[in-house]
Amino acid sequence: MLCSKILVAYDDSDLAQCAFEKALEIAKTNPVIEVQVVHVIKVPAAFGTEMDSFLPLEDSIYQEGKDIIAKVELALSSLPNLSKAHLIGGISPAHVILNHAKDYNCDLIIMGSRGLSGIKEFLGSVSHTVLHQSKIPVLIIK
Repeated sequence: MLCSKILVAYDDSDLAQCAFEKALEIAKTNPVIEVQVVHVIKVPAAFGTEMDSFLPLEDSIYQEGKDIIAKVELALSSLPNLSKAHLIGGISPAHVILNHAKDYNCDLIIMGSRGLSGIKEFLGSVSHTVLHQSKIPVLIIK
C-alpha cells in the first residue's frame, strides 16, 4: 500500500479541489486509508514572532473557513474510511501543514501547485515550502 494516512491541504481553490478529489480517489481504493483535510487560516504574528502553533479560532472571524470545512466534511462522509477536516489558524500555512502531517503521522501530503493567493513558486509559495521541507512524499497537483 502506498499510504495509510493522507493529508490534503485545502484552500477552496480549483487546484485544491483537484487535490481533494485525488485523495478521495486514492482513499476509495482501500477502506484503511484515512484522509486528513487541513484548511489553514493565516493569522498575524503576535508581536512579530513566527509561532506556528494552533491558535484558537473565533466564530465571527473564521465563518468562511468553517463553511469550507462543512463542505469538505460532507464529501468525506461518503467515504467508508476514518477521515476528518481541520480548520487551523497559524502564522505560516506551510509550517502548519507540515506540523499537522507530523502530529497525525500522515505518510502522504496532496496539495495544489498554487492556491487562492496566486503567489508564484519563485516567490516562495506554500506548496514550494511544503515540497522542500517535508520528510514524507508530497503529491503536487498541477
